[in-house]
Amino acid sequence: MDVVHPEAFRALLQGIGIIAGVTHVAFCALFFWAHVAPLAYVNIASVLSYVWVFELARRGHVARAWAVTVLEVLGHAILAVSVIGWDTGFHYYILLVIPVAVISTIRPVILKAITVVGVMMSYLALDIVLRHREPPSALPAVFIDGLHYFNVVGVMIILIFLAGYYYYLIDKATKALRDMALSDPLTQLRNRRAITEMIRREESRLRRGQHHLSFILCDLDHFKVINDSKGHDAGDEVLKVVSKTLASCMRDVDFVARWGGEEFLAVLPDTDPEGAKLVAERIRRKVENQVIDVAGIGEPLKVTMTLGVATLRPGEGAEQAIIRADAALYEGKHQGRNRVAFASFALNS
Repeated sequence: MDVVHPEAFRALLQGIGIIAGVTHVAFCALFFWAHVAPLAYVNIASVLSYVWVFELARRGHVARAWAVTVLEVLGHAILAVSVIGWDTGFHYYILLVIPVAVISTIRPVILKAITVVGVMMSYLALDIVLRHREPPSALPAVFIDGLHYFNVVGVMIILIFLAGYYYYLIDKATKALRDMALSDPLTQLRNRRAITEMIRREESRLRRGQHHLSFILCDLDHFKVINDSKGHDAGDEVLKVVSKTLASCMRDVDFVARWGGEEFLAVLPDTDPEGAKLVAERIRRKVENQVIDVAGIGEPLKVTMTLGVATLRPGEGAEQAIIRADAALYEGKHQGRNRVAFASFALNS
């Protein structure tokens, strides 16, 4: 998987268009002030080029925007150092093309490699030919020094921008991968792995103080009938709607996850048995009253849910409490479904 998504590279090119455009506006003013009108007009052309880059990128023409950027950087740097000398430092901008080319989303990869090698060879050729040559336009030494340090600082700022943006992309990609690993792709709820990690953290917190931790195991009634009679698309829609209903019943400190199939697990920190019963009954009523519209099947669907509730007992682990909630859920199914069942102190009581 690419670290830089095509959309992210498009945004990067827009950022480059803005930064480079502003930089060349400053160069225009500088060269007009130094009475080097030809280079001032060149920088006006560069400003227009970066306006074009921004607009191309905005419209999604990423390859063309990148091509214009590379050509402008190379052309402008070669012309500047040819006319006013190597010491002005305009050649440094050529080096900035290399890291951007490496992280670019341009395909095929061979085109990326050709761009990188071409830029490297252009820079080396420019160095060999122009580094020791006297420029045809002699400018005051103080102006040359000013340009040199302006360009050095400008390159540093652009490098900081590129590095910061690349770090942002890496961090965003890492978070996206973690979210994918810990989320159920259908319902967008946390998956079993994610909620297991959260339960472990809550258990650790409980060991440091006197708190309650309750579990509600929820199971849709007759879900297989929906899949068999209405189709799996209808079943998926039911799961999505019920997931949103469950999430709407949770506080900010609560967790809810798809536990497996049509089963869901809600974890309620700092909630005693009575509080857990109230939450479970609220869930049951909201699911029962939910009308689910599924395209292509005619009449809306209505579903019910059976819930098993257990609160962690002293000296008990979360796994044992969830097993008790599952036993209560099983008992609720046998008692007629669409109800809240409460776990006993122990499985054999």
